[in-house]
Amino acid sequence: MTTYIDWRFLNENDEGWRQVRCLYAYLAPSTLEILYIGMAWNATVRERWKRSGKYQFWDDLEKERGIRNHCPLLGELSLPPRRRLTRALLCDVESLLIQQVQPWGNIQSRFSRISSTGLIVRCEGDWPVHHRVFRDQ
Repeated sequence: MTTYIDWRFLNENDEGWRQVRCLYAYLAPSTLEILYIGMAWNATVRERWKRSGKYQFWDDLEKERGIRNHCPLLGELSLPPRRRLTRALLCDVESLLIQQVQPWGNIQSRFSRISSTGLIVRCEGDWPVHHRVFRDQ
Protein backbone atom coordinates (compact mmCIF):
# COMPACT_ATOMS: atom_id res chain seq x y z
CA MET A 1 0.00 0.00 0.00
CA THR A 2 1.32 3.45 -0.94
CA THR A 3 0.49 6.41 1.27
CA TYR A 4 1.12 9.88 -0.12
CA ILE A 5 1.98 12.78 2.14
CA ASP A 6 1.66 16.32 0.84
CA TRP A 7 4.01 18.48 2.91
CA ARG A 8 3.68 22.27 3.07
CA PHE A 9 5.21 25.05 5.12
CA LEU A 10 2.95 26.65 7.72
CA ASN A 11 2.88 30.40 8.18
CA GLU A 12 1.58 32.10 11.31
CA ASN A 13 -2.09 32.37 10.28
CA ASP A 14 -2.36 29.17 8.25
CA GLU A 15 -5.47 27.02 8.65
CA GLY A 16 -3.15 24.02 8.87
CA TRP A 17 -2.40 24.82 12.52
CA ARG A 18 -5.92 23.54 13.30
CA GLN A 19 -5.41 20.21 11.52
CA VAL A 20 -5.72 16.87 13.31
CA ARG A 21 -5.03 13.38 12.00
CA CYS A 22 -1.91 14.48 10.17
CA LEU A 23 1.86 14.70 10.49
CA TYR A 24 4.01 17.71 11.20
CA ALA A 25 7.72 18.43 11.17
CA TYR A 26 10.07 21.12 12.45
CA LEU A 27 12.98 22.21 10.27
CA ALA A 28 16.13 24.19 11.04
CA PRO A 29 15.63 27.56 9.33
CA SER A 30 19.05 27.88 7.71
CA THR A 31 19.62 24.31 6.50
CA LEU A 32 16.05 22.89 6.35
CA GLU A 33 17.33 19.88 8.30
CA ILE A 34 14.39 17.93 9.71
CA LEU A 35 14.69 18.28 13.47
CA TYR A 36 11.52 16.48 14.51
CA ILE A 37 8.62 14.53 12.98
CA GLY A 38 5.40 14.11 14.92
CA MET A 39 1.74 13.28 14.52
CA ALA A 40 -1.40 15.11 15.57
CA TRP A 41 -4.35 12.81 16.27
CA ASN A 42 -6.45 14.05 19.18
CA ALA A 43 -4.78 17.45 19.31
CA THR A 44 -4.24 20.09 16.64
CA VAL A 45 -0.84 20.80 15.11
CA ARG A 46 -0.74 24.05 17.11
CA GLU A 47 -1.49 22.21 20.36
CA ARG A 48 1.32 19.73 19.63
CA TRP A 49 3.67 22.64 18.81
CA LYS A 50 3.20 24.47 22.12
CA ARG A 51 6.34 24.49 24.19
CA SER A 52 4.52 23.19 27.28
CA GLY A 53 4.13 19.78 25.67
CA LYS A 54 7.80 19.31 24.86
CA TYR A 55 9.94 21.28 27.32
CA GLN A 56 12.92 18.95 27.03
CA PHE A 57 12.94 19.02 23.22
CA TRP A 58 12.82 22.83 23.03
CA ASP A 59 15.40 23.26 25.79
CA ASP A 60 17.78 20.78 24.15
CA LEU A 61 17.25 22.37 20.74
CA GLU A 62 18.29 25.75 22.11
CA LYS A 63 21.16 24.51 24.30
CA GLU A 64 22.66 21.78 22.13
CA ARG A 65 21.97 23.13 18.66
CA GLY A 66 21.63 26.88 19.28
CA ILE A 67 18.35 26.89 17.35
CA ARG A 68 15.66 29.23 18.67
CA ASN A 69 13.45 29.36 15.59
CA HIS A 70 12.25 26.68 13.24
CA CYS A 71 10.14 26.18 10.12
CA PRO A 72 6.99 24.13 10.73
CA LEU A 73 5.66 21.76 8.06
CA LEU A 74 2.25 20.14 7.81
CA GLY A 75 1.96 16.67 6.26
CA GLU A 76 -1.50 15.67 4.99
CA LEU A 77 -2.03 12.03 4.04
CA SER A 78 -3.78 10.75 0.94
CA LEU A 79 -4.79 7.11 1.00
CA PRO A 80 -5.88 4.68 -1.70
CA PRO A 81 -9.64 4.38 -2.27
CA ARG A 82 -11.48 2.43 0.43
CA ARG A 83 -8.54 2.79 2.82
CA ARG A 84 -9.38 4.54 6.10
CA LEU A 85 -6.93 6.61 8.12
CA THR A 86 -6.52 5.03 11.53
CA ARG A 87 -4.34 6.01 14.46
CA ALA A 88 -2.33 2.80 13.95
CA LEU A 89 -1.65 3.64 10.31
CA LEU A 90 -0.63 7.23 11.14
CA CYS A 91 1.70 5.92 13.88
CA ASP A 92 3.20 3.46 11.41
CA VAL A 93 3.82 6.15 8.79
CA GLU A 94 5.34 8.45 11.41
CA SER A 95 7.65 5.75 12.77
CA LEU A 96 8.79 4.70 9.28
CA LEU A 97 9.77 8.30 8.48
CA ILE A 98 11.52 8.72 11.83
CA GLN A 99 13.47 5.50 11.41
CA GLN A 100 14.62 6.31 7.90
CA VAL A 101 15.16 10.10 8.17
CA GLN A 102 16.62 10.02 11.73
CA PRO A 103 15.54 13.52 12.88
CA TRP A 104 17.73 14.95 15.62
CA GLY A 105 14.86 15.49 18.08
CA ASN A 106 13.10 12.14 17.72
CA ILE A 107 14.25 9.44 20.11
CA GLN A 108 11.57 6.78 19.70
CA SER A 109 11.49 4.76 16.46
CA ARG A 110 14.99 5.82 15.39
CA PHE A 111 16.55 2.40 15.71
CA SER A 112 13.73 -0.08 15.98
CA ARG A 113 10.07 -0.24 15.13
CA ILE A 114 7.31 -2.74 14.55
CA SER A 115 7.08 -2.89 10.79
CA SER A 116 3.98 -2.99 8.68
CA THR A 117 4.84 -5.18 5.73
CA GLY A 118 4.34 -3.56 2.37
CA LEU A 119 3.97 0.04 3.56
CA ILE A 120 5.31 2.61 1.09
CA VAL A 121 5.32 6.30 1.96
CA ARG A 122 5.81 8.90 -0.75
CA CYS A 123 6.55 12.47 0.40
CA GLU A 124 5.52 15.29 -1.93
CA GLY A 125 5.26 19.07 -1.89
CA ASP A 126 7.67 20.97 0.36
CA TRP A 127 9.40 17.83 1.71
CA PRO A 128 13.01 19.04 2.18
CA VAL A 129 14.83 15.72 1.81
CA HIS A 130 16.06 14.51 -1.57
CA HIS A 131 14.90 10.99 -0.71
CA ARG A 132 11.09 11.00 -1.11
CA VAL A 133 10.02 7.36 -1.16
CA PHE A 134 10.29 5.21 1.97
CA ARG A 135 9.59 1.48 2.08
CA ASP A 136 9.10 -0.72 5.09
CA GLN A 137 11.97 -3.19 5.14
